Amino acid sequence: MNDISHRIANQNPDVIANRLLQKAHNRDGLPEIAIGVFFLLIAGMMWLTVIFPPRSPIYVASILGLMLTMMVMPLRLQRILKKVRRHFLIEKEGYVEFKPANLKRSAILAVLALVIAVGAIIAAYFGAFPPSSWILAATGIGGGAILALAGRLPRFYTGGAIMAAAGIVVAFARVSLEAGFVILYGLMGLLSLISGCAVLLLFLRQPAE
Repeated sequence: MNDISHRIANQNPDVIANRLLQKAHNRDGLPEIAIGVFFLLIAGMMWLTVIFPPRSPIYVASILGLMLTMMVMPLRLQRILKKVRRHFLIEKEGYVEFKPANLKRSAILAVLALVIAVGAIIAAYFGAFPPSSWILAATGIGGGAILALAGRLPRFYTGGAIMAAAGIVVAFARVSLEAGFVILYGLMGLLSLISGCAVLLLFLRQPAE
């Protein structure tokens, strides 16, 4: 038995199964497309709050739309992906029933994001940079880490690194908090959408066998 076969034989079957499920879940690019649309919606509504004065009808509608999107869309994405796959891709990829969300992993990611946020607040209080810079940097680094841990594929690691770097660059640019969020979410939404569409096109070109 060679080294590769030995490592595979010694791995936990649950770990191998989870990796295969994760790979199957991301093989058509739809999760990245959904994330890209989500980020672009957030960036668009934030941009409206930047260009329109507070208390104007469009400003208030943008704030309400932003809150509703951030609360509802993440909870609906999994169901939307299932409907799209069953309606359009069932003949291409077959029927796959994915495992429910891993609560332990979700809790770890939530704690990680909380630790990063608290660290950013402390650094903002004692540091030389304004609070907005630390918040933008923490958002980029924390979002990049969550993206990499959630996807666990090379393209997700790359996207997470780009998001972390973008957060740091925007923080050093000393832009306002609102404009920084527009740039950060807009950039990541566009990159995620392009990546997802590229993966989907490659997937559709593959033979069904």
